[in-house]
Amino acid sequence: MVDISIIICAYNAEKTIRRCIDSLLFQDTDSKFEIVVINDGSEDSTREVLAEYNDEPKVVIINKENTGVSDSRNIAMKQVRGKYLTFVDADDYVAKNYLTTMFLGFSESNNIDMSICGYQKETESGKIIMEGAGKKGEIRGDEALEQVFISYGFEGYLVNKMFKKDLIDNLGLIFDTSLKISEDLYFCCQYLSNCNAVYLDPKPVYHYVMYDNSVLHSNSIGSYFTGKSLNSLQTFSKIKRVIPTENKRAMSAVKARECWLATSIARAIMAAPNRKEVDKSLFGKLKTISKENEKDFMDNVVLPPRDKIIYRIHWAFPRILGTLWRVLGLKDHS
Repeated sequence: MVDISIIICAYNAEKTIRRCIDSLLFQDTDSKFEIVVINDGSEDSTREVLAEYNDEPKVVIINKENTGVSDSRNIAMKQVRGKYLTFVDADDYVAKNYLTTMFLGFSESNNIDMSICGYQKETESGKIIMEGAGKKGEIRGDEALEQVFISYGFEGYLVNKMFKKDLIDNLGLIFDTSLKISEDLYFCCQYLSNCNAVYLDPKPVYHYVMYDNSVLHSNSIGSYFTGKSLNSLQTFSKIKRVIPTENKRAMSAVKARECWLATSIARAIMAAPNRKEVDKSLFGKLKTISKENEKDFMDNVVLPPRDKIIYRIHWAFPRILGTLWRVLGLKDHS
């Protein structure tokens, strides 16, 4: 019997996949676990690297054509045998006590439907950029749903959470393959909307590695505007549909994040080298979204005052702020 299943989706991960898998193989835990690796049509030597683990009983390798991370995760969820399920990105790695920390909540309470661990963002060289904050203990499901939208908390990442496989199956949850950005956040919101309680241990046992060539950097303000970031607005539109109507605090948090998101995309347009090529009507649509959610954004007591000041300046002097952002090389927090 397998207690925990760990899913890793790998695409062109030849440089990082060994560290990722090895960090999981040598866990300090009594739980029985399996590592299911989906090679999503990698074009480098990822397949050859994974072949090195063919004789490792805890590792299951699935090679397939490239269909994207959401479809890969859906395929993997049909294969896993564990009672509990978690995800690790092929670029990242975990501490030796990762599984022990993640499993703690489930072992202490029958009321827990999700367990969450702390994480730290770091550079390729290991320099720590930030650590997720939070207080150790049990959190009501409705409160946790609100907190995934708080920056620098445990957030809506997939990788620092452990799920009950039977709850996923009973709800019929799968990853939405139509979403290109924040599909993990949408999945977490669907799941959390049906949770009694979650358990958080903020100990940073998950290492989230940030690379210069990541999607995050390619969409940063000052870069060439491609429009890919607009996909996140589609995700938030869907998220609002799964938030329970009675959870007004969570809905307000979603609207506040949507307001900031639209504002950030508008600023990215103004700071982009190709800003004159972008349809002017798009800027107007982004302004409308921001204004529709402005009250929730300004009333939010968790968001830093810095963001609210930037918001006011942006819509008063969008071109000036965009130019300053580009010239000075300023960055949004993530």
